[in-house]
Amino acid sequence: MKEEKWLLRKTSGSRSRFKSGGDYKDDKIPNLDLLNELPMREGLKKTSNYLDSGLIKKWLHNYIGKDFDYIYSEYLKRIQPKYLADYKDEIYLYAEARANVSFDQDGNVCGRWAGKIVKLPSNVHSSFYVDPETNLLKKIPEGQFKKRLLLMLIV
Repeated sequence: MKEEKWLLRKTSGSRSRFKSGGDYKDDKIPNLDLLNELPMREGLKKTSNYLDSGLIKKWLHNYIGKDFDYIYSEYLKRIQPKYLADYKDEIYLYAEARANVSFDQDGNVCGRWAGKIVKLPSNVHSSFYVDPETNLLKKIPEGQFKKRLLLMLIV
């Protein structure tokens, strides 16, 4: 049996998209002696771990046309247990939830964003939606995707 790989990976080094600051050496002041000005005790600060979830989008391509409940259960198995609480809803960044999906009179797929009905994709990452009637994962039609991106680039 093939070993299942994790769908989240750590970002590291200069390749990190989410890195907020540079290296420590860029902020260091080399010629000052600040040792006497330091506090006696200071709590350790925990750095934020940002995980790259780009593999989820690639993984979802394999499950187009399958029941979303099954897909979501498989997704939860492929998230490391220590990150499960923070990243269990990350799949909805790439797939519009069933409760938010509707269709307009032209047959375009619409979703809900900030309380308003918008044509999908509602963000750059979104490529999929869950059909509200069948609960199957479907891909946003390519023509609608291109039109929406052009409108996003123009505005």
